[in-house]
Amino acid sequence: MFRHRSFWIILLLTAIVWLMATMSENSDHPVRVSIQWEGYDTARNVVIYADTVLPVTINTNSFQSMAHWRTLSRQPYRLEVQSDTIVRVSSLLLDDIVRQLDLAGVKNIVSPVESLRLSTAARSRRGFVPNLSAVQFQFDNRCGLSGEPLFEPDTVWLYSDSATLGRIRGVAAADTILQHISDSGWHTVALNPAWRQTGDVHSSAVSLRIYLPVAPFVEKTFTLAVKPVCADKDLRLRLIPERVNVTLWVPAQREDQYTADQLEASVRYTPGTTVSTLPVLVTRYPSGARLKSVQPSTLQYVAIRQ
Repeated sequence: MFRHRSFWIILLLTAIVWLMATMSENSDHPVRVSIQWEGYDTARNVVIYADTVLPVTINTNSFQSMAHWRTLSRQPYRLEVQSDTIVRVSSLLLDDIVRQLDLAGVKNIVSPVESLRLSTAARSRRGFVPNLSAVQFQFDNRCGLSGEPLFEPDTVWLYSDSATLGRIRGVAAADTILQHISDSGWHTVALNPAWRQTGDVHSSAVSLRIYLPVAPFVEKTFTLAVKPVCADKDLRLRLIPERVNVTLWVPAQREDQYTADQLEASVRYTPGTTVSTLPVLVTRYPSGARLKSVQPSTLQYVAIRQ
């Protein structure tokens, strides 16, 4: 019984030694190399045709062949080009594949393919001036905008086919709140990538840089007569009181340029309303200023039939 067991153990060990010896010998192994084209402008050009796989035969032992198969299944060979091109599959290219993918132990590499080809076509393009209405600026109390914001790029180019570009209405900044602004400087905001929903569209930019000129602000208060507004022409409103104090934040260096005649305040009365007071609306004040407060913010009234 022991002799039979010893025979099978010796047979198994012999088979293992033979298998390892066989796998340690170099032989040819067919593998496939994934090709990744890089360097051409994907925004301005669309790929019409591209070879993406290169069959090759590598001469190495079976152990290294299995390791290289795992490497090639995860890692593509990156081929740098500038535009449409035909790359000859030469010994230099094959040696570069071995070096770039670190295929150690490969004694020889050949391929039945003579060349790799990439063909592209120029996309149509259309320019849009970015809309910044979704960007909110929140300044520190004593600061504010002292001029027009600047942004770059001033034109965003979208690339696609003409029909797709014709369905796009505009390019806008994404909803963004820039908080605690106290100094002049540049801010980066993302673009709303709504164009991606239209189809295969590429953009020359994914974000904008906005320059905000910021200056210190001071409080300035104006006393205004409030204008009553009523849809019924036969009613006259008497307001109590008839004047309010409106306080603005204004740029300190231009404080003297702001006067009361640049502002307007009103209340709106709807006949039949039962409210006892009306809110004061500041319907006009200078650009570059920020409204701080209205005192009083509501007024009592008497509606008199004429």
